[in-house]
Amino acid sequence: MKRIKPYLKLINLWIALFLLAANGVAWFTIANRIDLLAVEPILHPEIADIRAHWQAGDAVGEPFSVVVTDRTAMETLTWFMEPRPNLPFSHPQVEIHHDYVLVGGVAHVMGLRVPVFGRTRIYLENGKLEADIQEVGVAGTEAPAFVIDAIAQAQAVYADMDLPIEVTRLVLREGEVLVEGVYR
Repeated sequence: MKRIKPYLKLINLWIALFLLAANGVAWFTIANRIDLLAVEPILHPEIADIRAHWQAGDAVGEPFSVVVTDRTAMETLTWFMEPRPNLPFSHPQVEIHHDYVLVGGVAHVMGLRVPVFGRTRIYLENGKLEADIQEVGVAGTEAPAFVIDAIAQAQAVYADMDLPIEVTRLVLREGEVLVEGVYR
């Protein structure tokens, strides 16, 4: 019996290694076959104008209005991310609905491309856009706690930002959002 135990341990080791390798191959195969809509990095003129006015501070008290479609949002996010290759995210996806916004894309984690998604409720509070994250997923399953914590930290950074605009109206419609406000 003592002679068999070392072989059993060796067999268990080989089975464990095989299962780890099979899991790695599956992750690599699934994570690198992601078919998402790729868009050009574009900062649309109406968004560029709002950005230019708030940076220059030359339109204090003046109103602004912009309609952002699903595609406009994806192109703007791609434009923002393009000069930042250290961001571990690409292929932003956006679907605006009446009650919520679906966002997603590809997270780059340890050499793998993993699809991520989130469902959030966007609302207006005290002149600022706020988000209530309802669901976060990674590779088709619910995200682990550390991912949700990272998102909460990113939200905290946004909450501390003092943008020189006050949003006065937010209307979510199927495929687009209307944002109106005033420069401060």
